[in-house]
Amino acid sequence: MNDDTSREDNSGRRDFLVAGAALAATALAATVSDDAAAQAPAGGRVTAHILDLYHGTPAGGIRVDLYEVDGMNLRLVKSEVTNADGRPPGGPLVQPAAMKTGRYMVVLHVGDYYKRMGAKLPNGYYTRLNLEFDIYDPKQPHHIPFQITPWTQSASVLPG
Repeated sequence: MNDDTSREDNSGRRDFLVAGAALAATALAATVSDDAAAQAPAGGRVTAHILDLYHGTPAGGIRVDLYEVDGMNLRLVKSEVTNADGRPPGGPLVQPAAMKTGRYMVVLHVGDYYKRMGAKLPNGYYTRLNLEFDIYDPKQPHHIPFQITPWTQSASVLPG
């Protein structure tokens, strides 16, 4: 087997494994999210959960910053480092009493996390994952699941 064929085989295997891990993580996140929603208090809140698909574990030790966005101005709402479960240890990033309409940005410091883990990051790797979103109904809970690897990041904002 020549080097080109070997690289193609390894690339295909990696793509297959990443796709399978993403599917499994999505199913797990949905189950965990459903369980957490059943136990969570009623009312709006912003929660986050980070899964490290490269290591196959929740991503403990990642800094998560939440900002309110007002035009070009950012106001830090909360900054936490995730626990071993991949969640901010202080609970929701925004508690029900503090929920209000507006634009927010959550910043996930993935580069620092993977450097601490000793992962080799590719050239052009995004060191921070920035996700802007709007809250239209402050009574509606919002959950932000992140799936990360040293090659790619995925996130969404799920109402309810």
